[in-house]
Amino acid sequence: MLAYQESLPRLPVPDLQQTLTKYLRSLKALVDDDEYESNQKIVEEFGQVGGVGEKLNKIIQERAKTHDNWLYDWWEQSIYLNHRWPLCIHLNPAYLFPKRSFENRKQQVQFAAFMIRSIIEFYFKIKSEALPVDKIGSNPLCMIQYTKMFYSCRIPGKTTDSTGHFPPPPEQPDYIVVVHNNQFFYVEVARNDQIYDRSIIEKQLDDAFQQSPRPIAPVGILTSSDRDSWFKSYDLMMKDQLSSQSIEKIQKSMFMVCLDQDNPDLNNAQLNHLKDEISSSASFGRIIHGGGSTKNTGNRWFDKTLQFIISSDGESGLIYEHSKCDGSCISNLTDYALYKCDRVMEKDDNDIDNSVCVAAKCLKFNVNADVTRAIKESMPKIDKRIENLNLRSINFKDFGKNFIKSQSLSPDSFFQTALQIAFYRVHNRIATTYESGMTRSFLLGRTETIRSSTIEAKAFAEVAFSEDIEVSIKRQLLRQAVVAHKKIAVEANQAQGWDRHLFGMKMAAQEELLELPKLFTSSGFVKSLRIELSTSQVPFKHQMCTNSGPVNPDCYGVGYNLFPESILMCCSTFNESTATNLTEFVQALPLSLLQMKKILTQES
Repeated sequence: MLAYQESLPRLPVPDLQQTLTKYLRSLKALVDDDEYESNQKIVEEFGQVGGVGEKLNKIIQERAKTHDNWLYDWWEQSIYLNHRWPLCIHLNPAYLFPKRSFENRKQQVQFAAFMIRSIIEFYFKIKSEALPVDKIGSNPLCMIQYTKMFYSCRIPGKTTDSTGHFPPPPEQPDYIVVVHNNQFFYVEVARNDQIYDRSIIEKQLDDAFQQSPRPIAPVGILTSSDRDSWFKSYDLMMKDQLSSQSIEKIQKSMFMVCLDQDNPDLNNAQLNHLKDEISSSASFGRIIHGGGSTKNTGNRWFDKTLQFIISSDGESGLIYEHSKCDGSCISNLTDYALYKCDRVMEKDDNDIDNSVCVAAKCLKFNVNADVTRAIKESMPKIDKRIENLNLRSINFKDFGKNFIKSQSLSPDSFFQTALQIAFYRVHNRIATTYESGMTRSFLLGRTETIRSSTIEAKAFAEVAFSEDIEVSIKRQLLRQAVVAHKKIAVEANQAQGWDRHLFGMKMAAQEELLELPKLFTSSGFVKSLRIELSTSQVPFKHQMCTNSGPVNPDCYGVGYNLFPESILMCCSTFNESTATNLTEFVQALPLSLLQMKKILTQES
């Protein structure tokens, strides 16, 4: 698994002038001519020979000589651990698994046990370094993120958070934490690298159910608060011996399983789509946030790196804390677990193993007056944020990536172009856009931004629905937009985008200079960082996609996955935003996809 790590190339430091040229080209699509000219002058001053840009670039180049990855620590700390926003909704991505049907609690427990065993199998492949190396073509990818997914947790701090990784000593058993009705349980799952039989895990899950017949004070809801509020509660609880022991058990567990109760009345009164899309949107909300203070939000520990949710009505999914790993590794874990789980369930022989005698152990908390007060303060806060979140799930079935490939076009670039058209149709302009690219071809590589709002996308968006433009011209502009996106996507995956390079120079300026260069406070740079369309494709083999809340108050969040004959999407906004209109956007997006197909197939 780690055979190629030492031979992986180090993350390059891009050429300064190329970065500035790419930044200006990106900016040109977003601002008028006057604003562009004023920002161009600032960029030229920044990049002049002997100027501040060269000085900052030199700092990064020197840093690259002494770090395995010059960006890694800066990125993790600044983008993830320094933020004081709540993790729930704002930062933790969610995956909704394909729907199942449980007729009773026994079936919920059986599925949970199968899933637990499948997930642990994947962990042991990582532990033994037997996991196949991920590759793009013949090029190996960095595998280090896999080693940080299990036995890890985010830890709240007064001004900044940290992360912990807690693999158990060889003589200790492996365990997970299961939570039901807001009560947390230590569940032993393996010893000496031998996974316990399903019947042993099922028995412990039954123990947990029997010990938690009704909900109690939702201590877990404290982890849904902003980081400052949660740290105050955390600091208080860690001074109590009973509470601190339970918290440490949660933090040091392999992963968590949240056994939820059905929420048929989840807050989705505004949904007006087809029944299956209403259900899917509601289910996505349940995975993202748990449904609220009186439902399953307290049945979580949002700091935990991996939490698998299995509800009594057959809904299931995953949320993960983002600071140590990205979607590509999580998707491989998910696809493996779901595939293995289904395969084993089909062949289940219901053998019962009585050779191991273990029982679920309830993790207790001292819920004193101060903790009770903090819980009561957290409950209306998360309920308000949940009420503010608007979700729409779309299963577009008119075509998928097979048709797009038949046109010799990149499926992802095609979809990203459609997003720009949809935004233009609603707002009469294109959007400042974030798409996540992957730089795992480099040691400790994570992501780079793909700036989908190109000059070419703008030119096509302006005419896509026009009745006055010849279809041949539209077709040409469409292809130019898709090809332009593909070019910048390839550059981003090769760590040749402009975002991370300018981010690094800004970090260097904050550490080394008395004041920030004008570039980092300019109107264009500020506008470029104010994302209006935050997008991510995580390519699952199963029928699922990803989503979380928007990255800022006036933003659309779009998670999607392109399948051979369909496209699955989940879109989100905040209801309080007056700058977004999710109802119109989710109507415009399928129309934009259909219009692009029409342009490609219509005779001139």
